[in-house]
Amino acid sequence: MTKRPGLFLILVLSLSLTLGCGVCGLIGGEEEAVLPAETPSGGEEAPAPTEAPAGGGTEAEGEEESEAEELSLSSVTSGLQNLDSYRSHLEMAFEGTTGGEAAQWSVEMDTEYVREPFAQRLVVKGSVAEEGFESVQIGDRQYVVFGEGQCISSSADAGDAIDTEFFSTEDIIGGLDNAHRVQPDERVNGILCRHYTFDETSVAWAALARAEGEVWVAVDGDYVVKYVMQADGKNPATEDEGRIEWVYEVRGVNEPITIEPPPGCEAEESEFPIMPDATNVNRMGGIVMYESSSSFDEVLAFYQEQMLAEGWEDMGDAFISSGTAMLSYTKDGGTVAITLTEQEGTVSVMIMGE
Repeated sequence: MTKRPGLFLILVLSLSLTLGCGVCGLIGGEEEAVLPAETPSGGEEAPAPTEAPAGGGTEAEGEEESEAEELSLSSVTSGLQNLDSYRSHLEMAFEGTTGGEAAQWSVEMDTEYVREPFAQRLVVKGSVAEEGFESVQIGDRQYVVFGEGQCISSSADAGDAIDTEFFSTEDIIGGLDNAHRVQPDERVNGILCRHYTFDETSVAWAALARAEGEVWVAVDGDYVVKYVMQADGKNPATEDEGRIEWVYEVRGVNEPITIEPPPGCEAEESEFPIMPDATNVNRMGGIVMYESSSSFDEVLAFYQEQMLAEGWEDMGDAFISSGTAMLSYTKDGGTVAITLTEQEGTVSVMIMGE
């Protein structure tokens, strides 16, 4: 059972609505807008944009065009799962109007990935996530941090991981059709790449008024190393009109990367005693929730013994009945309430400390 706090739902709704309106505001455009000639490069090694051939070309261009290739991408992250490790960075911004009112938003998303032993870190920040968001998964543990210090820890191997797929880079960027090859191959972020350019006709997920972009794909591994785009458009259905820009890059390929729990999250691991067979463990601040396959009497006896052994004093107001118990303890001016509930052979435990 996944347990999602209200703040998490608010962040999800806020980001999904903001990104949705911004991106969708560029879809289905009927009016053309003029783009500047320069496409954002977003990196030091990438050369200035090269315009894709429009069609037949001149005689001098004939030989190069005969060697041209086309690129279609169903996913911008395809092939990354085969790497030992990598870091990726996505910057995305929208500026324009919504219903005639000025609108502007931005988002940055950083990902770190290690294949073995598995670990992954995702950090989202920007005007659409003012308090910030961080998700770290290390093996079978997941940590999610909102703002400053509000940490949720959960099991990630029992169907209880907090869903962060709405932040997927491939869902944000979408696919690409028939981008044009540019010769010769180039090195970007230290990786030998095939270089492609594209316009609005290649952007598979939208009908943009105008778009201009470049993609660099690793010769060895066929994964996207860099993807940049500028686009302008208008969507009469949502009254959004303006410009979207993004830069996506992959760096640190197969380099040593260390991913650790966010600061403050590990401290919660030993705050209260937990049954050895605990599953679906979730922690948020002073709250711990989990399930145990032990009998109700075994779990009850565990807390009655362990709390006293760790220096907690029984407050004398316990309520115990068949399959339900509410215990309370105090120590050093603090209090903790423990609730046990048995249902279909499983005991649910909730610990709330103050």
